[in-house]
Amino acid sequence: MVICMRYYLRNDTLIIRGDFRAASNGAEGGLKDAKTLLNVSIPRGFSENAAGYLERISARNGFLHPYFGLLTAVPMQNLCIAQYDYITAFVTAAVSDRNRTINIIVTSAKPLTDAALLGAMMTVTEAKMKVIAERKLPATALSTDAVIVAAEKNGSAAEEFAGPLTEVGMRIAKAVSHALTEAFVRFDNYLLTNWGISRGWGGGASALMKRKRPSFFILSRYGGEHWNEWVPEGCPYHPCHNFAEQQCDFCYCPLYPCRDTEFSEEIDTPAGKLWSCMDCRFIHEPAVVKHLKENPEAGMAELKAVRKKR
Repeated sequence: MVICMRYYLRNDTLIIRGDFRAASNGAEGGLKDAKTLLNVSIPRGFSENAAGYLERISARNGFLHPYFGLLTAVPMQNLCIAQYDYITAFVTAAVSDRNRTINIIVTSAKPLTDAALLGAMMTVTEAKMKVIAERKLPATALSTDAVIVAAEKNGSAAEEFAGPLTEVGMRIAKAVSHALTEAFVRFDNYLLTNWGISRGWGGGASALMKRKRPSFFILSRYGGEHWNEWVPEGCPYHPCHNFAEQQCDFCYCPLYPCRDTEFSEEIDTPAGKLWSCMDCRFIHEPAVVKHLKENPEAGMAELKAVRKKR
């Protein structure tokens, strides 16, 4: 059975699960197969050994080796996630006079060779440094900056290269650039609301808005290529599936593409064949939503059984 990437938050920790080939320059980094990727928000005054702390967090959540993990001083509500087709970038960023920690995790639904994974890390770093230069920050990489690049092992042909001029690299660079830019804005919000200071990245009064959850952006091609931020409050499309009980905790389905013909089918589009969710409301049904929030790694069979019991 192919295990697709799934991510969720638990106790101020970003947990990304899947069957990956991954590279990391973080604590106990390197190049290896991994089932779990972590980005852990540490408490103020933290002074523990990074590898040992990650070991405890991983074990507490029931995840054993192999895994890769990063530590950040940023609260997880400042996490920015950008999805560009099969590439997803997860970014936390803190940049102040006393603190700089930029963590970037990139996952690819397409397999990558080991050489491509290393090339992707270079692409991530180049994209990061371009954003830093645009913000007029000191253009140096610090030891507290860390990167993980992970590619799913799903049996399809692996991409051999992931430099910035490749299709993979272009998606990585754009996703990282957008997520990091937005993460800087979130950190400016944090400085302003907690310390009364601002770098000016938040754009004035709007910077006072407090974030209750991570920010999720998806690359849309409707009406021209642009980034859309999903915000559940006041959504103009609700109820998009037209039933009274619809719940929108999972606007973007974590099961996609489920390939379950009970709910939908593959359709022809100008971009080729795609799995359509047009008539599916499975992930919006209250019983399914409740169970998946309590059991974030549940699969289709488990959720369908819950649905039948309602």
